[in-house]
Amino acid sequence: MKLISLFFLAFVAFTAAKVVPVSNGINLSIDQHGKRVYADEVEDKCDYYCAKKDPSVCATNGQCLLKFESHCAMTAYNCRNPQKEFKTVEDHRCLQDWQPLCKEADLREFGL
Repeated sequence: MKLISLFFLAFVAFTAAKVVPVSNGINLSIDQHGKRVYADEVEDKCDYYCAKKDPSVCATNGQCLLKFESHCAMTAYNCRNPQKEFKTVEDHRCLQDWQPLCKEADLREFGL
């Protein structure tokens, strides 16, 4: 009887154990949702396809104004640079002196 119960416990432990697949030389990573993925399966979550027909938007980061090609382009920039995020404002603000427009040095700093 002891042998059967020991065998049963071993069987339960074996079936309950989680098995991690072997990567065969492929790097194992964790995606933004906490799931295991292999390096060749990892996608750039900030790789947006922006349609050419989207209207341009005026945006600010609190320091200067910038005219993005589209809302999609601004969203892609914000995804890649969450610490330097731009927010949309009224389009006429990019045409008036509400705030200074972003200068060439600002654009290099922002990676644009």
